[in-house]
Amino acid sequence: MKKLLFISGIIFILYACKNKSGDGKPTGKPEAITDSTLVTDSTWGPITATDDITALQKHFGAENVKDERVCGPECVDSIDITFIYPETSRQIRIHWQDSAYHKKIGFIEAWDSASPYHTAAGIRCGSTLKELLSLNGSKITFTGFGWDYGGFIQGYGNGKLEKSNIGFRLDSGEWDSKWSDADSLMGDVTLDTDVPAVKRSLDRIKVYYLSLSFYPDEH
Repeated sequence: MKKLLFISGIIFILYACKNKSGDGKPTGKPEAITDSTLVTDSTWGPITATDDITALQKHFGAENVKDERVCGPECVDSIDITFIYPETSRQIRIHWQDSAYHKKIGFIEAWDSASPYHTAAGIRCGSTLKELLSLNGSKITFTGFGWDYGGFIQGYGNGKLEKSNIGFRLDSGEWDSKWSDADSLMGDVTLDTDVPAVKRSLDRIKVYYLSLSFYPDEH
């Protein structure tokens, strides 16, 4: 019996030594928890530029990764893309550099008003142009609303977001009779946050589209 207790004690001591540093503190570290909704200049949640379709299936489960052929810009042609969590508020869309092979992601996008994806500064679908302007710290230039390319941001005036790989598209939101500036913000025109009508509408105009490009110079 004494021999059994002695062996048990030795095992315990060896285990304790293995899991402690020289100063007696545990050396084991908890696994880092990835915020699956955080978008940075190089990651979208767990997604990185090196991920292919197999990696996406591993991240999100094969049942949540669906391919689909959709209409391209102005419906000139069709493109093959991949949806993650399709038809839910967590839905994102993957555009491939090589759509036939699904080995190289071009860019990722989300556009649902209830989408949980956000930047480290808290910008998300539903954030106001006022919030985006405050973060950027300089004039933001964008296209007028109400057409295929409406609300696309064209420049950040050398502000904080100028060289970011994260992209945003703006939306005019709900119209009402009290918004007298609405008509002046519509159509194929170039606007910026110094324009008086835009200044008066900073809380009305909102981010409705969030994207991350892994190869921004190619888009």
